[in-house]
Order: sequence, then C-alpha cells, then structure tokens
Amino acid sequence: MGQVGSIDPLAPAAPAMVGELAGPVPVVSPAILCADLDQIFRLRSDLSSVAVQERSGRVGLVMRDPFTHLMSGPYGYGRALWEKMPVGAATDWDPLLLAASMGVAHACERLRLRARSARYHDALVRMPDGTLGRVSAARLFDALAQIMADQAVRDPLTGVANRAHFLDQLSRACADGSGQAVLVAYIDLDKMKQVNDALGHDAGDRLLRSAARRLAAAAGPASVVARLGGDEFAVLIRLPPTARSADIAFAVGETLRAALAEIDPQLPAEAHSRASVGVAVGGEHPDGHAILTEADMAMYRAKQSGGDAVRVVVDVEGLLRARHPAAGRGLARAIEKLELRLHYQPIIRVRDRAIEGVEALVRWQHPEQGRLLPQQFLPDVARAGLLPELDRWVLEAACADFRGWTAELGDRAPRHLNVNISADTLVADGLETMVMEALDSAGLAPDRLRLELPESAELSVLTGAVSQLAAVRRHGVAIMLDDMGAGLSTLRHLSVLPVSGIKIDQLFVSGMLSNRNDHAVVRLLSDLGHNLGLAVTAEGVETAEHLAELRRLGVPHAQGFYTGRPQPPDRLFDTLQGTLLPGPAPWLAAAG
Repeated sequence: MGQVGSIDPLAPAAPAMVGELAGPVPVVSPAILCADLDQIFRLRSDLSSVAVQERSGRVGLVMRDPFTHLMSGPYGYGRALWEKMPVGAATDWDPLLLAASMGVAHACERLRLRARSARYHDALVRMPDGTLGRVSAARLFDALAQIMADQAVRDPLTGVANRAHFLDQLSRACADGSGQAVLVAYIDLDKMKQVNDALGHDAGDRLLRSAARRLAAAAGPASVVARLGGDEFAVLIRLPPTARSADIAFAVGETLRAALAEIDPQLPAEAHSRASVGVAVGGEHPDGHAILTEADMAMYRAKQSGGDAVRVVVDVEGLLRARHPAAGRGLARAIEKLELRLHYQPIIRVRDRAIEGVEALVRWQHPEQGRLLPQQFLPDVARAGLLPELDRWVLEAACADFRGWTAELGDRAPRHLNVNISADTLVADGLETMVMEALDSAGLAPDRLRLELPESAELSVLTGAVSQLAAVRRHGVAIMLDDMGAGLSTLRHLSVLPVSGIKIDQLFVSGMLSNRNDHAVVRLLSDLGHNLGLAVTAEGVETAEHLAELRRLGVPHAQGFYTGRPQPPDRLFDTLQGTLLPGPAPWLAAAG
C-alpha cells in the first residue's frame, strides 16, 4: 500500500499547558551584587535569565542580554558603575508570571499584549509545587504554532485526522499520477443516537474515541483515518493498480466493520455499536470528490439493509460516465436553458447584525434530477474543463442581481458581493477582462465586488495568478482568502497574495466556545487581520452564543446558518427590506 499523510491518534498531542514547557531557573536574592550575577552569567553560557525573589515573595527577572549591555555601559564604564550595585536595582520587577496550568494560547496572548521592549523576554512560571520555572517567548510561540498546525489537521475529540486534512490527502492521492488505486471507506456508527440518549454524551464521546482507535489499528499506518463529523468516519488507503476489484474492496470494508463489531472492554456494555461501511475505489483517473460521494452512498445502502454491513463500488469514474455521459454538454444546456440558479448567503456586521454583504452560491435545477447542489455536479464540470465558463456565468448573473437590489433598495442594499473563483479560472488568462466585463455590463462599481480564492488551491497555483489578481485589485475589486487557518490556507498566502480580507475557517469558529485553542486561534486571526488592515469574516456561525462571543472579540463580520442560510434572490430581496436582524435569522428554516 502507498504511503499517505496518516495521523496517529495515540501520538502525544502538542504541549497545551505552560508547565509542560517550563524549565528550571536559578533564583537569586536582590541583595547580591551585580558583579556576582555577572559572574554567574559568565559561567553559565546556556542561561538566558535568572529570577530574583525578595523575602516578601515578590519576584522579578533579569535577562542576560540587557544585563550584559548594562554592565558594559557607555564607553566601557558600565562595570565600574554597576558592579557594587545590588541586583535588585537592575531587576525587572514586572515580569510576565504565568501559572503552570495556563494554556499556551492564553500565554501567547499575554505576551502579545506586553510592551514591545519586553515582548520576547522569558516568562516566569509558578510551578504546582510553588517553585519557579522559566520558559522563553520563542518556545511559547513555537508551541502555539505546533498547536495550530496540529489542530488544522486533527479532530480534537478522537485524535484522528479531521475532515479538512482528509480531503486534502484525498485530493493529493488522486493527483499524484502514481497509478495506484484510491480506496475510500465511509463508516457510520449504527447506534450512536441510542448511546447518547441512554448513557449521555460523555459515553458517546468515549465510543467515538474507541471507534477511532480501532479503525486506525485495523487500517494500518499507511492509511488516513478521519472523523468527518458526528459519528461518521472515513478511511483513505492506497492500493496497487491491480487491486481495483470488488473482492479487495469488500475485504477492506469487512476488516473495518469487524474491528468496530468487537467489544471494547473499556466501554460500558450498553455503549457498544456496530457500523455500516461503504467502500468506493477510483478508476485510472480518480476523482476524490466522486469517490467520497459514492462511498457515502454505499454506506447509506448498507445502513438501509439493516446496518452492520458492507457495500462496495468500484471504478467510480466509469460509473459516473455511464450515469452522466455528457457532463460538458449538460452544463452548456443548463446555461442555455436557464437551469442554473444562484442562492445568496448573508454576511452580517456583528455589532448591529445588519447585512453587509452576500455570497453567491450556484445551484442546478436539473430537468430530470431536480435541484443539484454544487458537490453533485462540480466534479463533472471540472472533468469537462468548464469551471471557467461556470465562473463567468456566476459572476455575470450575480453582478446583475446585485445591481438590481442596489437600484431598488438604495442604501438598504448590501455593500459587498462575494463571488468564488475556481483554481482553473485563476490559472487561465483573462481574469481581469472577465471581471471588468461583468462589472461594466451590470453597471456595478468595482469596490462592491469581492472575489473569494479557493481554499483548495495550492500556493503555487495562487502565486502564478498574482499578476492577474493584482490587476483586478488595482481596479478596486477586493480579494478574500477563504477558510483561513485550515486546509491549504496559510499565513504564507498573506505575504504573497494581494489579499484585502480573510475568512476564518468554520472549524475554529464552531469549536471556539468549548475549545480554548480554537478560541485563541479565532482571536489571533482576528487580531492579525486588524493589524494588517484586512477585512475579517468568521464562517460557521451556528448559534447566538457564537455571535455574541465574536462580538466580544471584535470580529467585525460573520456568516453561517444562524445568521442566514443560502436563499434565492426573491427571498433575499424580501429579507433586505428589513436589513437589521432583531434575533435569529428569520430565514433559518429556508432550504439551502
């Protein structure tokens, strides 16, 4: 089996508490002479600081570099001036003193708020036994970076990969050109709801952690095991090119099903749950989204059969071609026959819940299959090479709708229109022409439009589009970086791309009320955006508590099911006539 980016759920997590990072620190009396402390520093080249403690218990800090500079002094007279002085005169009596139990993210926030001159000084740590320790600012910031990197790829409850990392690894596996077969197993626990109802969510969480461990052990180290959400898991495995057979797919699924069927003695007997498993194997030119969708559908068929079963699909792409032999012609027909529809999701100002902007999202009203969501037809459109044509249609139609609202509603119309641009459009020539033609045709000012860059695009793709993006920016069109903090969106993008705003990934926003690391990431990304002069929007706002906390943190804009589901233009127009939201979004029950 080929190697993919697996995550060991039993691997130790990044240090989360300050005490895990702290080391010993020498403690001296403020009465000793500076000459004596100078000698200590000379003998201990590894020593970056010492703690100073009075009998009353007050503590201070002396950093090596400032102290050495003090002893050198102007024109070399520092030692003569200071060697007979008590150390207390050269001590910083307002050091950063942290509890060993304080979280790393909180400690870094404390560091960030310090005066610039002391921001990178060591921090003193009050250990559980009452003694003092020390930790460098660099180590704290490194630990925070490790936590953020870990959280970007790991599910916090079970320790296996999260959805974003799984999709990233699936995309890479399909694109590497090795010829290996790509297998995805989609697993759903059959009795999760009954366990939660009977024993409570704590028992349900224990069941999820147990299931993750057993799946990881059964799938092996060369696989990627992920929790996609709720009680759903997925496994990604690379197989030899000759292994594209229903028998092998069933054997993999049966191994995973059997692993979950075993009794875990660490769980209450009532917390046991079997699982339904769907397995899909890609063809010679695998499509990750199609494979995952087919595995999900196979799992659903297994559950419909009574659960504790395995269903398989092989050669997914061939199957899709049989179902949709003319995807390209289908899209062309959809545009010609006016079958494509746009829905719009509100983006609100957090401080007063006014609708500040909307994001355009495409739907296909198929004459035979009914309304199709993007994930149901975009893979076909991408395979046909027609994403740029679809992007052009969405842009032109959205600009026209937006111009209509502006003419009808005046100041009550949203200020901004967000439109997603695919990676295929970014690497092709003509982005500036496409955008300006759509704006000119609609009579819309460029500063009303915001282009959202895809979170799935690699940095190399986005870097290649810098000149096109910069040209669009010069006209006044804003560039937004989507899903900041997760997937492939990184801080490096901010230094390379001409972005004017970021959208904080819903992974962090949804977890911010219960996970202090998520909370710290939201705060830090919000502060980062503010300091860089970027517009900041938090995605995935699902409750009033999320919105209230975002307001407390100073996050200016929010988007999510609580503030508004995607809705067709006519319904949005009715909503815009009362732009301020007195409570939960009135369209919450609207279909997506």
